[in-house]
Amino acid sequence: MSLIGDGLFPVALTFGVLDLTHSGTDVGLVLAAFAVPMVLFTLVGGVWADRLRREWVMIASDLFRFLTLAVIAGLLFTHHARVWNLALLGFAYGCGDAFFYPAYTALIQQIVPRDRLQEANALRGVSEGFGWFVGPSISGILIAFIGTSGTLAVDAATFLVSAAFLLALRVPALVRSQGRTTTFLTELRDGWREVCSRTWLWVMMLHAMLVLFVTIAPLQVLGPLAITTRHQSPALWGFMVGLFSLGMLVGGLVALYYRPLRPMVTVTLCSTTAAMAMLALALRLSPGALVTVWFLRGIAIGVLTAIWEASLQHHIPHESMARVSSWDWMTGGGLWPVGLVIAGPIAQTIGLTNALWLSGGCGVACSLWVLFVKDVWRLRGPAAPATATDSSPT
Repeated sequence: MSLIGDGLFPVALTFGVLDLTHSGTDVGLVLAAFAVPMVLFTLVGGVWADRLRREWVMIASDLFRFLTLAVIAGLLFTHHARVWNLALLGFAYGCGDAFFYPAYTALIQQIVPRDRLQEANALRGVSEGFGWFVGPSISGILIAFIGTSGTLAVDAATFLVSAAFLLALRVPALVRSQGRTTTFLTELRDGWREVCSRTWLWVMMLHAMLVLFVTIAPLQVLGPLAITTRHQSPALWGFMVGLFSLGMLVGGLVALYYRPLRPMVTVTLCSTTAAMAMLALALRLSPGALVTVWFLRGIAIGVLTAIWEASLQHHIPHESMARVSSWDWMTGGGLWPVGLVIAGPIAQTIGLTNALWLSGGCGVACSLWVLFVKDVWRLRGPAAPATATDSSPT
C-alpha cells in the first residue's frame, strides 16, 4: 500500500512543479532537495539502525514522512506552494528516507534464512514493482479528479498504513558480538572498513554512483521534459513509469529462479538499460516503442535489485549490515542531486536532443567499465537453497 503511494509521488510532484513554474530546472531543484539528505544523513541512519531496533527506526521514518507530505499537499491545495518551500519540505522528507532504507535492507537479512535471501529480495522486488506499477498508472486519473494536492495527500496516508503493519511485526532481537564499541564515529568507521575490505563492493558502489549521476538522475528531468516539449500527454510518461514498474515485478519473479554464477556481471549488464532508455528518447521512438523499452528496462532492474541486495546480505555480517547498506545508499545517491540540478541547464544550453544523446552515451561507458575489474568477475553467487529451510540465518 505504501509503495502504491510512492508510485503516485514522482508523477504528481513533477507535474505539480511544472504547473507552478513551467521550468525543467525548477523540477530538478525540487527533486534534488528530496535526494540530498540521502547523501548527507544515510550514514547516520545506518549507524542508528545498527544500534536500535530496525523496525522502530522504520516506523519513526514513516510517521515523519507522513507529516511532511501532508504539509506539501496542504500548500499545493491552498496555492501557497513555492519552489523554495517545496524544496525545504522535500529536504525534510528525504531525511526520513535516509533513516528508513538502511534499516529496511538490514531487517530483511535479520529475519530471512541465508539461503533464501535472493528469493526474499525477489519478492520484495515484486511488491515494489506492483506498487510502482499501480501508482503511476492511476496517477494521471487521480490528478485529473482530485489534483496534485489530493494525490500527494493519498500518498501521505499510505505511510500510516506502512507504520501500522510494522507495528504488528515481531522481530527477534539482534545478537551483537561481545565487546562491541558504542562510539558513533567508531561504528561509522567500522562500516567503512567493511566496504573497503571488499574490492568488488566499493567498485560496484562507485559504478552505481556514476550511472545514477550521468543517466538515471537526468532521466527524471529530461524524460518528462521531452514528453511535454514534444506535445505528448503527461499520461504517456505516467504509463511509461508504470510499465517500468510492471517490468520490475516480472524481473522479481525471474529472480526467484535465476541464480547467476557471476552476480556482479549480471548486475553490470542490467545497469546498461538506463542508458538505453535515454537513447530511446533521443531517437524519438514512437510511444509504443518507448513503453516497450521502459518495460524491458524494468525487468532488468528487477533482476539487478534482487541479486545486488542478496549479494550484500550474503557477504556482510548481520551487525554491520545497516551501516554497509547506508554506504551503498549514500554513494549511489552521492551525485544524484547534482545530476538532477544540471540536467535542465545542460538541456537549455546544448538542446534537449543533444542532452539526451550525451547522457545516454556517458551512461553506456559508466556502466561497462567495471567489467575490466577482476574481482567483479571473481565474485560467485550463493548456492541454491537447501530443500529444508534453515531455522535462522547464519
